[in-house]
Amino acid sequence: MATIREQLQGLDNNSESSFIRDQQEDSDVSSIGSFMAGIGSGLFKIPEGVFSLGATLIDLGAGTDTATEVEEFFADINPFDEYAEETAAGRLSELLVNLAVPAGYASKTAGKLIGTALDAKKGGKYLKFGAQAGAAGVADTIAVADVEEAGTLGDLVGGFTAIDRESNNPQTELLNRLKFGTEGALFTAGLSGLFQGAKKLATEGDKLRNSNSKFDRFLDTFASKFRSSGAKGKDFFDIETAAMGERAADVNVAENVGFTIQKQIDKIFPRIKRVGDQLPELKRAELTDEMGEVLLSGKPQTELLNKGQVVFEEMDQVKWNNLKGKLLKKGMNTENVDEIYQELQRIRGTWGTLFTGLGNRLDPKSLSQFKNVMGDKWRNYLDTNYKLFSNKSIIPALNYKPATAAVDKLKNVFMQAKPGLGEIEAENFVADVYKNASLPAGFNLNKSSDVIFNLPDFAANTVLKDAADFKGIANMSELKPEMKKLFEELFGKDKSALQTILNGTNKLSMITRRNQMLDNLIKKSDERVAAGLKPMLADTREEAVGLFKDDFRAINMDPGQKLAAGGVDLGKLSSAQKEALQGQIADGITNPLNGKFAINGIADALEETSQNLGAKSMVGKMYENFILYPKATSQIAKTILSPITHVRNFLSASAFATANGIIPGVTLTPAMMKEAFSALQVNMKGTRQQNELYQKLLRLGVVNSQVQVGDLVKLMEDVKFGETFNSYNGLSKMLEGPRKFMKASQEYYTAEDDFWKIGSWTAETNRLEKSFADKGLIRGSWFKNAAGENVQLTQEYFEKEAADIVKNNIPNYSYVSDFVKGLRKLPLGNFVSFPAEIMRTSTNIVKRGLDEISFTATLADGTTVNPLANVGYKRLAGMAATTLVVPYAAVEGAKALYNVTEDEMQALRRYVPDWSKNSTLIPIRDKKTGQLKYVDFSHMNAYDTITRPLQTVLNAVGQGEKDMDGIMDDFVMGMIESTKELGSPFVTESIWTQALADVAPVLGRNGKTPEGYQVWNPEDTVGDKVQKSVKHLFESQVPLNVKQINRMRLATKGKNDPNRFDERGNEFELGNELAGIAGLRAVDVRPENGIIYKISELQKRERLAKDLFKRPSLKGGVVSPEEIVDAYINANRALFNAKSDFMKDYDAAITLGIRPADLDERMSRISKRDRSSIEFGEFTPYKPSKEILEKFEENSIKLGVANPYLKAEPIIDGISYLLETAPLSLEKLPEIENPFRTDETVVNLDAVANLNNTGASVSGADIMAAQGIGLQNTNINGSPNTIPFEQQNQDQKQASGKKAGFGGPGDITFGS
Repeated sequence: MATIREQLQGLDNNSESSFIRDQQEDSDVSSIGSFMAGIGSGLFKIPEGVFSLGATLIDLGAGTDTATEVEEFFADINPFDEYAEETAAGRLSELLVNLAVPAGYASKTAGKLIGTALDAKKGGKYLKFGAQAGAAGVADTIAVADVEEAGTLGDLVGGFTAIDRESNNPQTELLNRLKFGTEGALFTAGLSGLFQGAKKLATEGDKLRNSNSKFDRFLDTFASKFRSSGAKGKDFFDIETAAMGERAADVNVAENVGFTIQKQIDKIFPRIKRVGDQLPELKRAELTDEMGEVLLSGKPQTELLNKGQVVFEEMDQVKWNNLKGKLLKKGMNTENVDEIYQELQRIRGTWGTLFTGLGNRLDPKSLSQFKNVMGDKWRNYLDTNYKLFSNKSIIPALNYKPATAAVDKLKNVFMQAKPGLGEIEAENFVADVYKNASLPAGFNLNKSSDVIFNLPDFAANTVLKDAADFKGIANMSELKPEMKKLFEELFGKDKSALQTILNGTNKLSMITRRNQMLDNLIKKSDERVAAGLKPMLADTREEAVGLFKDDFRAINMDPGQKLAAGGVDLGKLSSAQKEALQGQIADGITNPLNGKFAINGIADALEETSQNLGAKSMVGKMYENFILYPKATSQIAKTILSPITHVRNFLSASAFATANGIIPGVTLTPAMMKEAFSALQVNMKGTRQQNELYQKLLRLGVVNSQVQVGDLVKLMEDVKFGETFNSYNGLSKMLEGPRKFMKASQEYYTAEDDFWKIGSWTAETNRLEKSFADKGLIRGSWFKNAAGENVQLTQEYFEKEAADIVKNNIPNYSYVSDFVKGLRKLPLGNFVSFPAEIMRTSTNIVKRGLDEISFTATLADGTTVNPLANVGYKRLAGMAATTLVVPYAAVEGAKALYNVTEDEMQALRRYVPDWSKNSTLIPIRDKKTGQLKYVDFSHMNAYDTITRPLQTVLNAVGQGEKDMDGIMDDFVMGMIESTKELGSPFVTESIWTQALADVAPVLGRNGKTPEGYQVWNPEDTVGDKVQKSVKHLFESQVPLNVKQINRMRLATKGKNDPNRFDERGNEFELGNELAGIAGLRAVDVRPENGIIYKISELQKRERLAKDLFKRPSLKGGVVSPEEIVDAYINANRALFNAKSDFMKDYDAAITLGIRPADLDERMSRISKRDRSSIEFGEFTPYKPSKEILEKFEENSIKLGVANPYLKAEPIIDGISYLLETAPLSLEKLPEIENPFRTDETVVNLDAVANLNNTGASVSGADIMAAQGIGLQNTNINGSPNTIPFEQQNQDQKQASGKKAGFGGPGDITFGS
């Protein structure tokens, strides 16, 4: 037989046949076809297993071979068997059906037969559980068709359940079946227990939380880490998210009002000014300040205030007309001026609604105070924008500094009041005024919510005497106009209407919606009591003990009164201020929950902790600055600041609609898509036209919930983005431009997600109403659901139901568990919330589909209909198509189009980066060269998180098909690997952490990437290393996708341009690079480059394998022959794995069409002997060198003991001789028993000594023969060969090796 080298030399370098090996056989069976055939074949295997067992029992008694005849009979009549065996998917589905169907039926039947009898007994449910598992095990014992082909977990890990493949008799067959059935029972018990536990945690959270069992409560506490609702429970979560939606809608109103006004002002004060025609910014500020005065003019209607309702009268028309005249004079047309007026009225209407929300909560006494405040001082609450409080920094140069004129004015006031007061001393008094100033928190009914500040003792002798109380505390609202203006200048008052609209609405909404949420919690707690459930809150400690056992505490939320309507922020006031304001704190709208009791989860959620408010330690600040901050900026750079990522974000998000059975252009009509676009909140023509719809969806929790943006926003909040060196906003001005750009990018990133969510919500609403109407249930109709509840079909019903579908079936940051959200603070993972949400929503899509199919509605006449069944089927079909059919069809279509074989696909996976090995790879063949390329479809597949583990399992089963130890061990290894894939997004290094680890000389990779690429050469100078390290770190922070943009730049160069190549000599096609924007870039497979890294990895693994022998054997102390043999076996195991892996890489390179000249050049890096062994698939065992043998002798002399290697040497030679017969095609090296451990008398050292005395050359075979340990007595776990193993050619060796099934326990044993 010709060697691979000879085959290569016979190929024409320029012919298309150079990339296809003669040995490859094309398979016309698709994976899905094979999978379906596996299901059919698995059903055939069930009766085959039953009859085969019967035949084995006959053979056991009669000494016949009936079992073989039965197997042949079923092989002839099974039409699916051959097709099922063609692919890993087919083999796996065949085995699972063969086992799952009888096991499931037996378990269910056993449960029914003995359930009633056992349920009544103590511990009966556990006995029932055990009986069901046992029945499943018996069913597997009976029904499994081929135990040896199926295999067991014992084949992988050893133990009593390992299948015996040596003996071929009825007794062994029965014993193997019992082993398989035992594992089947244990597997069923474990799987059933896991399923029941998961089901209990998912469906009985409320019961577990309120259970009397400490274990149940412990389970609930553990599970709460991974629930959307956390430890606070679903009721709390729903109320909280509703309040967040209301607040988001309020803020959105303010943003849209501000956006519209800003747009009109920009027309007369353009941001980009022409040279010579500049309009000063001061004029613009004067205009917006005047607009702010107009906005805050007028009063609420008095008659409604008596009811706690706030409706503002029209703005002061005199002030408005003055402003209107100025706007018209600046060139603004009447239509735009009127639009500004309407927007100002709109935000006043929103304020009225929010103030009414507070007023409705008041008792009669407080209502009177509320009326006074709203009548005279309401504007002081909204108009509290001061630079003093927004521009504070620990860096003095970045602190807010009052205008010199304002300081001088107050200095003069103080010096006039106190004769002899010097300028420096007076300036110190002024500094003390603004340094100790503070804004009261909450909404204070007793006094204005304007600035509070200290005054010196002599203030009573000044014009400030009316403002200062006896403690020297002054309130801005009590100042006379001229003094008020002075202090506003001192504190940096910002009177802009835009600031008032945004900041005032945000502050008012936060307090109103938070307090409404507290009222709703009390209401829900009362409703639970009425429904016979445990309340969420208890009024007394005694009541709490009875309700919550020991899992509760008193609620003490918002101790600083930041959210209370009636209090101040005590934490920012001096002792004197606290004393002076103490009477105000209790006035007004008090917190209705303080003093009540709740379980710890609810109390934790309610209470405002000081965790994020306190000062951080130096270590904490360093962690923020060097880890979290760069993590945030690198993720921002690669996502929201990358136009390419924006395109992928929009396109991949479309999968969320299709996975729910919503087809763009069909279910999601063009009109729906147009409406969705018009509701988006970005600065683009045609958007912001459906603001009321968007605000409705905010209240419903549908939009503004993009998961990656949610992760980034929270991470930026953790590190105070833009404020790395200061605790407040000292860099605001400096970062104003970048912040606006980033905010716009963030809004677009969110809009790309919102588009599909709005469209999905509209489509779901539409098809829900249509599905009910098709069954005669139109809007306004009543029906009875499965729970017996009467339900009316209203617009609100359809909208809320559709919103629930979108929130639960499309990734939503609000539903990410607290545990997963907390992972953002670790240096691991990029956007860890997204894969977590894909898992949650994928499960929900399937559950929703099944629920819709089984949903029933009972009409008034008693008729029962299934209105949503069709929707459910479409949803399940959409999920299957999106996650399985589309990726599969893309791969199989490309394979058919480009005539790509399965062998080439397997070879391809060996030469793609590690992150793509288990991806969905679409192959493409270059028409000119015949070389393969691939598109990593996983980059575009939003559901790759759930499809990748499945692909991993199939890869593992497919790669294990050549061994003879069954499917089960490959399946288990695939499951383990798939778990790693599933967890990878959560534990891999973040973009920044990886770059940092690449260049770190300590605790890092010392100049290498995880893929093995060098950042810097070890021989570089220190300066070069630093320079290259900084560049590498900088690249992780650069916005956009610099490498892709550079490839596009090179692709635009002409064919004759010498600069069209990159630094590695690669040339790029513009069309392919543009396709990369959508994540569909075809990547070249270059085995001639990849094999270089494969060779380096082989050589590294060879060195490590030899170290496994040298280190334990030559550690310097006394070593036994047993330890030496152990080390030798272990070293060869590692060496075999390394060479076996490389042989597959070598064969894959040939399959991928590597040029023989390139292969020769690359393989020159290893010895000719090693290359020959790789080409022929022969294992060359490791043999200790002469230097190592001399070291053994030196150590023995030094220690004064006999040389232990002399005793070990004959066994090592014998093992080496045996291992030379093991082909590299085996899945793993045969297990070898150390004869020194089993029976040292077997090692006949005298016989070896006699051989040595002859002076002849002694081989391993001679040594073994001298001991009576010839090959004929060596157990290689297989049937005897007609040709001695050492005399077989390579094909015979490999076939014999496969038949022998090297890889089971005790493959090679020594016996006398």
